[in-house]
Amino acid sequence: MKRATFLLTLTFLIALPAVAADKAVTYVAEMTGMVCAGCKDHVTASFTKLEGVSNVQIVAGDKPGTQKVTVISTATSLSKEQAVAALGASASTYVVHAWKKSE
Repeated sequence: MKRATFLLTLTFLIALPAVAADKAVTYVAEMTGMVCAGCKDHVTASFTKLEGVSNVQIVAGDKPGTQKVTVISTATSLSKEQAVAALGASASTYVVHAWKKSE
């Protein structure tokens, strides 16, 4: 009986981090200014530094010259201002026109 209790407790402790993990939140941005792979890499690296971000995906936007940026994070309230701040001096080159939390 003690062994069964030990194994059950061990299983619970191993599984606990997965259960306690924060739920992923998706943010979608419309941006301009990315004209090459280096630009895409720079924006991806900048947004990855935001709180809880685990994934950044950039694809062509709906309008010519725009890019759609999808950011996956555990943070429940990332703002456009935080995204612009993460871009630093490049914020004048890579312009965030819209930033919204996807439901």
